[in-house]
Amino acid sequence: MTAKERAFVEAYISDVTRNQTAAALRAGYSAKSARSYASRLMDKPEIKAEIEERLKELHRVHTAEADEVVEFLTSVMRGEEVDNIPISVGRGEQEMTEAAPSAGDRIKAAELLGKYYAIFTEKAEIKSEGGVIVLPEVAE
Repeated sequence: MTAKERAFVEAYISDVTRNQTAAALRAGYSAKSARSYASRLMDKPEIKAEIEERLKELHRVHTAEADEVVEFLTSVMRGEEVDNIPISVGRGEQEMTEAAPSAGDRIKAAELLGKYYAIFTEKAEIKSEGGVIVLPEVAE
């Protein structure tokens, strides 16, 4: 890959709109030919592969995994997280202070964890007898 092609990949990755022509312009291609160069560059297998790999890495870095979300919700539920809260100190001035999550925030975190672990759902055993599904009786 040439230096200009690398510059195109960098420009394309850093542009949240993923505009190919704009990336070609930022990489140094002329305004007259940027659109056609961008199209040709995007057809090159090595450039496609590099962009795909870089986008996967960006996604991995910027997207929370399920276990990360569960760990955060657990720390909020336990009151381990702190939040900066402005408090009035008079004459229209404020100072920031740290505070543990409110009871409401902790309850919401517990509720979300309960939903994740399906703690609050009724469980029914379904049996199949010769092609017929037998459901347990439900009280009305």
